[in-house]
Amino acid sequence: METSLAEIVRSVMAGGSAALTSYFWFVRSRREKPKLEMYQLSNFRASLRRQQGSEGTKRLCLSQIDTGGVLIANNSTRQNSILRFDCYLEHAGHQIKGDWGFSGEDKPPWNVGPETTIAFSPACFFEVPEDYQSPEDLAFRIELVTVSGKRFSETMSLVTPRAA
Repeated sequence: METSLAEIVRSVMAGGSAALTSYFWFVRSRREKPKLEMYQLSNFRASLRRQQGSEGTKRLCLSQIDTGGVLIANNSTRQNSILRFDCYLEHAGHQIKGDWGFSGEDKPPWNVGPETTIAFSPACFFEVPEDYQSPEDLAFRIELVTVSGKRFSETMSLVTPRAA
């Protein structure tokens, strides 16, 4: 009887240990997935320019007024590397993919350490119709592209959003 009771206790302990270990590995593996977030810290400036040789279009440039105006937060326990970012503008029911650029020394790639942040100054350039007028509440999307191919996007606006 004691042998069977000892075996039952041993089996319960082994099962409990396996369940606890599995639970912690599951929780840890969820934190290991890349999780980047962007926060707009300063305003963007919109400028429209005609381009030589481009009939019927203008070039819309959205650039940061202050350097380091977008914060990238890495909420993972592993480092994430960002290769580049893509820019998108919604206009007349169509999505326009733009070109990207940066200010100062913000040249990609960017390595974001575990549970840390970095600031960068993105610039986005779009070919828009010649009659395009930049609205005061202009919104556009920036999408980070990581080494693994995973993408993280956030909608930005000309004016820094107020904290709730």
